Amino acid sequence: MPENNEDRTEAATPRRRQQARERGQVARSADLNGVLILLGAVLFLRFYFPVLLRQLKLLFWLAWQDFSIKIDMGMVYPYTMKLFLYIIKMLGPIFLMMLILGLAVNILQVGVLFTGYPLIPKWERLNPVEGAKRLFSSRLFIQTLINLFKVLVVAWIIYSTLRGQLKDFVLLVDTPLGQSVVFWANLLYKVALKILLFLFVLAVMDYAYNRWEYEKSLRMTKEEIKEELKQMEGDPHIKARIRRVQRELAKQRMMKEVESADVVITNPTHVAVAVKYEPEKNTAPVVVAKGMRLLAERIKEIAMEHNVPIVENPVLARAIYKTVDVGETIPESLYKAVAEVLAYVYRLKNRVI
Repeated sequence: MPENNEDRTEAATPRRRQQARERGQVARSADLNGVLILLGAVLFLRFYFPVLLRQLKLLFWLAWQDFSIKIDMGMVYPYTMKLFLYIIKMLGPIFLMMLILGLAVNILQVGVLFTGYPLIPKWERLNPVEGAKRLFSSRLFIQTLINLFKVLVVAWIIYSTLRGQLKDFVLLVDTPLGQSVVFWANLLYKVALKILLFLFVLAVMDYAYNRWEYEKSLRMTKEEIKEELKQMEGDPHIKARIRRVQRELAKQRMMKEVESADVVITNPTHVAVAVKYEPEKNTAPVVVAKGMRLLAERIKEIAMEHNVPIVENPVLARAIYKTVDVGETIPESLYKAVAEVLAYVYRLKNRVI
């Protein structure tokens, strides 16, 4: 039987999230992108408008000057390119700001993501039955109601703003052209800002809903998590990484034990074995650390840093290294040799064995 959403009670694992991300499935709101880009453009124009107005005046003046010159066919291309480059220079900052803002909003929503998975054609989308289901789905109905609500609110914002300026419209008859342009620009700015702030609130709500729906879609059942763990444990790369981490942790613990060892027995250059004897805990001395070459050198360095005696006994060091693992007690065959070393160390420390 197919699993329903009530069975998906577990939060998504990092692997599940990564797989969804690779398929282009992320929590984002297209409305939030569009609204923030337009809002940024409107706010930018609020301060850039005086510069834009001066450039427009200059553009008209240049065009008027050129009209007084007789233009032949050879001058059409240079003249057109001149006007085109001037318009690009004039509007370029606006488009550049919108591009940067669009990239920034996308990165804030989903991070840096490159995937071609959404471009793969899905033939099931051409199924007319599935298309009809989407056409009459509850989600589409709700989206239609939201869009209708947006239209009504936007219309009310425009009406209420213009209504408050009716008395000023009469005065525009005797107002110079420059002041009229500034008036209409300020009025458009107010209307656009109110509309975009309203749409921004809706876009934030849309993003929050999409985020909730995305997290819900990623939920897993307990069986899926168990199956994923089995697959990960079967991956040789994962196993190798786990073993590497385990070795590193064991090595760190072993090096920590060297600090409290009673003696380090060396080869003297190739092998080092750290031994600790606690009569109240163990019936015989215990090997707390051992190593060869570089590891042996590190053991000796830690021993010197913590004033742990170092005794050179090549035969005993090799014998312990080959026959005793870390955490194991010294075998009876090596009792006498280790006892002599410990006795020597205790005498150095003025201790009685």
